[in-house]
Amino acid sequence: MKTAILYQSLRGGTKKLAHSIAEGFVDKGSAVGVFPITNINAQYVLNADLLVIGTWTDGLFGLGARPAQLGKLNLLPDISHRNVALFVTYEISPEKSLKGLCEWTQDRGASIVTSSGFKVRGPFQKNIQPEINSFVDNALSHFLPTET
Repeated sequence: MKTAILYQSLRGGTKKLAHSIAEGFVDKGSAVGVFPITNINAQYVLNADLLVIGTWTDGLFGLGARPAQLGKLNLLPDISHRNVALFVTYEISPEKSLKGLCEWTQDRGASIVTSSGFKVRGPFQKNIQPEINSFVDNALSHFLPTET
């Protein structure tokens, strides 16, 4: 299985998370390429079985929260009819941002296999490795053969 992880990061938290997610996919046997949105390997992305797209949450203290810089995401190659796993990083709350990213993805005709928010900054930080593992497992479960 080939996975392309595409991210945009403001302060480095989303970039670090993208690489941690990549490690999870590698541990499960997936070939992985990790690329910032502004510098992707188009051929790798085209050949990937799964696209993982992540961004940070923009907005003040959860008010008007949204996925950051959707304009940059619009520069990605066509994702219609592709399997996509989505993530946002956040400080206060991921709900509005994750919903906005899901809507953006659905508007482009992609199939969302899983989505999650990860708290990477701010108060009450915790170990998110179990959440990363769950995200990877949920994404890969869509590619397992079904029993007949």
